[in-house]
Amino acid sequence: MGTPPPSHWVEIPAQLKKSGTVTLDSSGNGFISFDPDSARQRWVVTQVVVSTNQVSTATVVPVVTLALNSTGITTMSQGNQRGSTWSGNQDEWNGVIEVSACDFLGVLFSPPPGQSGTPLSGVVCTAVVTGTKYNRRA
Repeated sequence: MGTPPPSHWVEIPAQLKKSGTVTLDSSGNGFISFDPDSARQRWVVTQVVVSTNQVSTATVVPVVTLALNSTGITTMSQGNQRGSTWSGNQDEWNGVIEVSACDFLGVLFSPPPGQSGTPLSGVVCTAVVTGTKYNRRA
């Protein structure tokens, strides 16, 4: 999966699994950043699982957007968006996102369109990123 490296590179694949949490601010926004461990590593992310500490019957739940090199919905360019979920409470995204050593994957939590973020203030959100990490050997 992902773009093949130049033929002179030797890459060692390994399982990628990282997690992070964020507490949503008074506007209902939050951000978690995931990035490769070194300049000799790239990632191919194939799944992102998100959840909150809300009850399953919560009426207002955050929307999750995945983006490269973006820290917020209002500053994200459409070219950096990589996908989204309709619900940040017990939802998952599946696909392929390539994250180079110079990039970071942002998991952006925000209120649903047309909703106030006030009910989301203080909600704790979690994201788990899985896929394959490739370590380059020179």
